[in-house]
Amino acid sequence: MGINFNKIGGVNKVYNNQKVEAKKTIREVQKTEGKRDEIQISQEALDFQTVMKSLKIAKDLPEVREDVVAQIKEKIEKGTYEVDSSRIAAKMLTGKLGIRI
Repeated sequence: MGINFNKIGGVNKVYNNQKVEAKKTIREVQKTEGKRDEIQISQEALDFQTVMKSLKIAKDLPEVREDVVAQIKEKIEKGTYEVDSSRIAAKMLTGKLGIRI
């Protein structure tokens, strides 16, 4: 089986016969004057953005508030630290049961 070069010329003729459509002029393109782009952000996306900002802020906070710990340590060493049991009980009830006193 051999390659017949006459067939290659026939293929080239097919490609040469295809014409590209002429480009449209600027006048033919639809005018967009006076139109503005709009964007609508869903409430879910806004909520997600708020949560992500809060998480970033939370990551920047120290795990232990050294200033508060230092104050409590100082009071314990001096013997002036007092525990407000009614305040602790109120926070426990509010946190677990949702009861306000």
